[in-house]
Formats: sequence, structure tokens, C-alpha cells
Amino acid sequence: MEPRKGTLLRTYLLYAFMCLLGLVITLRVVSIQYLQGNKWKIAAANMTTSYCTVEAMRGNIYAADGNLLATSLPYYDIAMDVNTDYLSDDIFNSKVDSLSMCFAQLFKDKSVDQYYKILKSARASNDRYVLLKKSASYEQLQKVKHFPLLRLGRNKGGMIVEQTYKRELPFRDLAERTIGYTRDNIDVGLEGAFDEYLRGDSGRILMEKLAGGVKVPINTNDDVQPQNGEDVLSTININYQDVAETSLREQLTKHNADHGCVILMEVKTGRVLAAANLDRKDSTGKYEESYNYALGEAAEPGSTFKLSSLIVAMEDGYVNNSDSINLENGTHQYYDRVMRDAEHDETGWVTVQRAFEMSSNVGISKIIYKYYANQPKKFVDGLCRLGLDKPLSLSIPGEGTPKMPNPSDKTWSGVSLPWLAIGYGVEVTPLQTLSVYNAVANNGTMVKPRFVDALMKNGKVVQQYQTQVINSKICSDVTLKKLRRLLEGVVLRGTAKNLNNTVYSIAGKTGTAQIANKGGKAYKAGGKINYQASFVGYFPANNPQYSCIVIMNSPSADGYYGNITAGPIFREIADKVYASSINIDPSVTELAVSKHSAPVVKNGNFKDIDNVLQKMGITFHSTAKESGWVSTEIQDSTIHMVSDNPQKMLRQGLMPDLHGMSAEDAVYLLENNHLRVTIKGFGAVAEQSLPVGTKFNKGQKVTLQLS
Repeated sequence: MEPRKGTLLRTYLLYAFMCLLGLVITLRVVSIQYLQGNKWKIAAANMTTSYCTVEAMRGNIYAADGNLLATSLPYYDIAMDVNTDYLSDDIFNSKVDSLSMCFAQLFKDKSVDQYYKILKSARASNDRYVLLKKSASYEQLQKVKHFPLLRLGRNKGGMIVEQTYKRELPFRDLAERTIGYTRDNIDVGLEGAFDEYLRGDSGRILMEKLAGGVKVPINTNDDVQPQNGEDVLSTININYQDVAETSLREQLTKHNADHGCVILMEVKTGRVLAAANLDRKDSTGKYEESYNYALGEAAEPGSTFKLSSLIVAMEDGYVNNSDSINLENGTHQYYDRVMRDAEHDETGWVTVQRAFEMSSNVGISKIIYKYYANQPKKFVDGLCRLGLDKPLSLSIPGEGTPKMPNPSDKTWSGVSLPWLAIGYGVEVTPLQTLSVYNAVANNGTMVKPRFVDALMKNGKVVQQYQTQVINSKICSDVTLKKLRRLLEGVVLRGTAKNLNNTVYSIAGKTGTAQIANKGGKAYKAGGKINYQASFVGYFPANNPQYSCIVIMNSPSADGYYGNITAGPIFREIADKVYASSINIDPSVTELAVSKHSAPVVKNGNFKDIDNVLQKMGITFHSTAKESGWVSTEIQDSTIHMVSDNPQKMLRQGLMPDLHGMSAEDAVYLLENNHLRVTIKGFGAVAEQSLPVGTKFNKGQKVTLQLS
């Protein structure tokens, strides 16, 4: 009996255990099914489905005329599920060789045998995803859709297509640096500056994971469609940009220069029409765009800075164009340093106008030193009023930081002021220099250079960008008139007279600056001096519409002066703009008016002028005597003559005002008073070496500049 009882006990215990186990399992099933059901359903779904980001199509960048500068084109990654259920061994093996041949013939990146091995190996490994071609074009995709097997579609043929976008530049490297890019948290050019508008808003879509890692979309109500980016309408003119880059590249190559830049801008609006930046690649010797020098390179400007120096001096009431300065044979000692001029014809007393035209370092530095040696801060403050001590805060990233010395700095010395006057010891970007010259052309109003006209969405303007005024008036109208005469004289008679032409007028300034080494203290590298050649100005001089700056760094062949290296680029661009701009020259309109206007008459002897006008049948009004000298002007289309008495001043030993007088009359007056006269140029007297009211001695030399 005892053994039987033991057996029954064990049986009951086992039965009880099994019942308990069954109860536990039942409770667990109920819990999973009803209490935790949603949780596990979500977990299961997450293992097979997930939301994927759908990138928005990036907006386009357009030139001012609507030409595409940058756009996003679709490209396609082509893959295949070689083990889809429909593809039996017989079907696959019968077509795999012809499929391999089609891929090899279309893409020419692999042989037929290589494609064949890839497909067969994936089939043998039971792979559900094999990438056959990355970044195929839309045209290539359409051809692939007709290939053997793949023509059967996604389910039967196993064809898998994933769309991506690539940024393309239709004009290749034209304005490449201005267009820019954004990648690896680096923003460059328009792409970087307007990235938040161009990139749009990403969407999302639910994708199901299949065997082999293949994902297919599942359409749900929770999907979010991407919102494509806005388009940017830039200010760039493709034709002008092409001329700027071509001309810059040719001159850089000709002069074997290191790098250079060009900026062309509308005077009144500040719209940048062309922006070229090229530097030489040591590996190939070719010139490419890799850095925005016009925007980012802050350097010593050299002689183009002289205009800013004279703006300050003229506004402070110290200087006039007709004032005289002694060039001292082209050298002047400041403490332990000698200021030198480049080679030129005149080395004695000249007017400020002539000193500027000749780009005399000695002349300009002596003017500034004379009036500001005891008050250098006043001079620096005047430069700061022109905005040369701070960035322009442009929309495009990467602007260089200017450097303006301060008399309170420990590095300031007795030679700092004269060298600052001619553009050394200060650092500015090319765009800053251009902004000052553009302000002179724009009746004193300084505007911010801008690269974008508008943002657009689906062809409609959503945001318009307007001209921004930085400084409503950099100087008085009186000073502006003097400055324009200075700049026009540079091209008519000065260092840039090779740019003068009879079709339209140019005003500007050449620059030839020595480039300091990286330490900023020396201007020689290996015994050689490197130069920066430049020309900045505007045209037409009598009706400024466009301003332009050209800079070339380290030219080492065929000269390094600004008029030789940078000047021809400016002229070529100006020729192109002038030829293609209908409204740039008001001469056609003025011609109709001038038919009924009085002619310009030079100042001179009343009898001579009266005789000529009488014979030509031209009426005039005169308050002058029938003998003596007169000055003339046109009022309401009528010639008015008023008495002038240069002879009285000459008898007193004082220099009269000869401006506007013919060379014949001026020479007659001066030589009759025992002065030696030198004539330069043609036309009426524009400048005289002895200012009005200056005492002179018999036999003294007087230089008259005609224009």
C-alpha cells in the first residue's frame, strides 16, 4: 500500500503543478493579449515599419534675367531584389546575361561579366537588395525600365528605385563662389546665406521593411508631404559676369599673377551685377574660383585710399584742388623713413589736382601731414565717418574684417599718419573701397552692395529686397564736385590716361600697393617685393551708372602698375556694359536739346569773342566793356559775358584765375608778364600750377593743364 500511496501523491503533485503552470500561461496570454496588447503591437510594427524623412526639393538660384545659376536635378539609385517570389530559377537564369549586357552598354562602368557575377552572387546568397547603379539620370532610368526582368516592375521584376537630388550649376564655374554652397556646417555664398529659404521643409512617410532590408512606402493619413524651397532671384547679370571672368582670367594669365577679383555694381541701387574671384592652382596653373577675395580679403589698399584721405581733408576745409604742393623731386623724409614717388614727369610745385592725377605719395602724404600731424585722431575719425573701420554687414557670409589704426595704439608712431594717408597701415576689403567710390558717383549717398533682388515661390515674389542706404551723405556737394574733378583727371591726364576714350568718359583711380608679408611688418619675400595692382572707378563720368573695382595680386610679368594690369579689365567690362545698355548715355536726348542751345565759349578777349559770334550769327548778352577780358557762361541757352580783369592782378604780381581760358590767351597774358609757360594737353585751361592769388616772380615757371 505504501508504494501505491507514494505514487498517487507524486501524481497529484505533478497534476497540480501542471494546472498551476497552465493557469500562469493562461493569465500571461490574457495579459499580453488584452492588457499589453497595444504595446506589443506597436513594438511589432516598429520592427517592420518606420517613418523616413523625405527631403524637400531645394529652391533654384536665378540670374537677374531669369537664367538658372543653380538648380536641384533628380538622380536615381537603381537596385534589384533578385530573390523576389516571382523570379524562379528558370526565369532568372534565362534573362540574367542579357540584363548584364544592357547595364554594361548603358553605363559603361563595368563589364558584362562583372554585372553578371554581381547578380548571380546576390541570387546565390539569397540577397533581397543589390545596388546596380548609383545616381543615374532620369533619361537613364527610363531606359532601365525596359531592361529584361526589370521591365516586369517592382513585384515581379524586383526593380527598386530610390530618388535623390544633386545640386547642378548650368553655367558650370561661372559665378561659382558667389553662388556658393552649404555643407558640413559651412555656409558659402548665396547657397549659405539663403539656406533657410532654399532648403524648404522636409516631409515624412511610413516605410515597411521587407526581407533583405528592402523598404517600401505605405500610404497613411499621417504622411507629411515635403514643402519645396523658395527660389532666389540674384542680381547677377550672366553676360557681364562672363566678360568679367574671361577678362580677369586672361590678364591674370598674361601677368602671371597669384589671384584677382572684379566687382561690377549699379551706382544708385548697389546691385552687384558681376563678381569674379580667381586664384591660381599650384598643381595645374589654372585659375579657378575657390575664395571670395572681393568680399573676404581685407588688405592694405595703397593708392586707391588717397581719395578717402582727400575727402576728409576737403570736408575739414583744409584742401582745394587748385592748392599747390611741392613734390621735392619725388622724395620726402618722415623721421627715419623716406617717402618715395614712382617715376613721373613733374617733381616740383604742382596742384593738388595734379598730385592726385600722378598718384604722388609725397604730395598726398604732405597734405595730410601738414594739417593733421598735431591732430591725427581727427583724421582717423574722418575716415571712420566713411565707414572704413567696420564691415558692410552684407547678406553673404565670409566678409573680411577691416583694420583701422588708432593714434592711441602703442604701434602708432610719427610715420603712421603719412603712410596711412596713402593707404598703408589700414586694411579694407575691395567691396569697402568700391562703396566709397560708388558713393562719390551716387551724389554722396553710400548704399550697401546687395546680391539678391527677391525670393520667389511658384513663380511669385514673396519677398522683395530694396536698396539699403549706409550713409545718406558722405560729404558736401562742394566736396563732391572737387572729388569728381580729381577722378576724371586721373583718366584724362593722369596714371590711367590709357583708359581714356572718345565714346564715353571714365573716372577712377589706379593703385599699386606693396603687399606686406604674413607678419604684416615687411614688404619683401626672399628679396622680392610683391605688389597689388588695382583700378576702381565709375562710368560714364558725366552720368555715373556703374562702378567697378579690379584687383590683381602679385603680378610678376609685363609690369605691375594698376593702369597696365587692372585697367584693361575695367575697360573691357565697361565697353561691354556701355555697348549693351541703351539708356546709359543721355547724349542722344541731349543732342536734340543742344540743337537749340548756345555753344560753349572759352574765356578770353572780348573783341575776339565778339567777332567770332557775330560772324556765326550767334546772339549773346554782355555786360562787359568793348575792350578787355571776359569770362563766359551759358544761362537759359544764351551766352553771357561778364568783365574779367586778369591783367590787373598780373600787374600786382598776383596769379589770376585762368580756368576756362584758351591756351593762346593764357600764354599771351602770362608771357607778357615775364612768366615761362608750359602747356600740357588740349582745350581750355583746367588746372594751373600757381593757385589764384599767389605772388610770382619774373621768370617763374607756370604749368597749364588743358582739357
